[in-house]
Amino acid sequence: MISDYSLRERLPGGFRGRIATDVMLRDHTSLRIGGRAAYLFMPDDTSSLTGLLSVLSSEGMGYVLIGGGTNLLVMDDGLDEAVVSLNAFRRLETVEVSGDDVLVFVQSGLPLQRLVSFCREEGLSGLEGLAGIPGTVGGAVFGNAGAYGYEIMGVVQRVAVLKDGRLGSMNREEINATYRCGGFSRGTVVLGVHVRLRRDDRSAVRKRMKEFLDMKRRTQPLAERSAGCVFKNPADGSAARLIQEAGYKGMRVGDIEVSTKHANFFVNKGRGRAEDFLTLMETVRERVERLFGVALEPEVKIMGRRREA
Repeated sequence: MISDYSLRERLPGGFRGRIATDVMLRDHTSLRIGGRAAYLFMPDDTSSLTGLLSVLSSEGMGYVLIGGGTNLLVMDDGLDEAVVSLNAFRRLETVEVSGDDVLVFVQSGLPLQRLVSFCREEGLSGLEGLAGIPGTVGGAVFGNAGAYGYEIMGVVQRVAVLKDGRLGSMNREEINATYRCGGFSRGTVVLGVHVRLRRDDRSAVRKRMKEFLDMKRRTQPLAERSAGCVFKNPADGSAARLIQEAGYKGMRVGDIEVSTKHANFFVNKGRGRAEDFLTLMETVRERVERLFGVALEPEVKIMGRRREA
């Protein structure tokens, strides 16, 4: 294991950022579920991040990236890997204006709703359907977050990445983004994105965002502890509808419940455990496949090892 002292000594130019040890990951996820991680690294800049990942690699120590901790289920026994957070990467700036086209650069640690708010304030169209979606820009890009016909990769023009210790960029044409998948290979760290937006009437942008957000508030348990949608929607279908028609709305395992407001959200009603969440996922998935012949695919990202029976 790496001590804080040895790590700071070995990083070129010194490590700028924070290092936390023996961290409970339930404090860093929207579900409020998750066991321990030995290290949580929070670098302040790209140089610190690059040096950190190099040292971790040389020590044979794996790592996982987290943003806002949304759409994430961490196992009760925690992680063997180090955890790296890019929450300090929050730059947002307009870099080019051409007529009504506006190119904006956003770093991956910026909360997604900060970008949405920027668009609302500036009258920029292209991301209205993402109003109310939690997490960071990097997480949204990696998972191609979207709603109501909008997807973030639909406005992404270029992505700044760190891969195999090298900084680089990828144009949108090089990225095979699909439904709820940004199309990035394993080991690629998304540092920031250029998004192309379009000037529109400010009141019209605000109205669309309000309509989408009001719809989310009516139909989703936004005030409860969840990881967002548990399963991807099947082609030409709705995972929530299938789960509801299977009779599982309101079903509960321990303190994990299929939301009575939206059946594709599982909410932590108290001291929920990852094991209960997975048991509920498997039960729902098996019944939906048996009744409707549809194999639901997880949208929530699962980290850590499941406890052996």
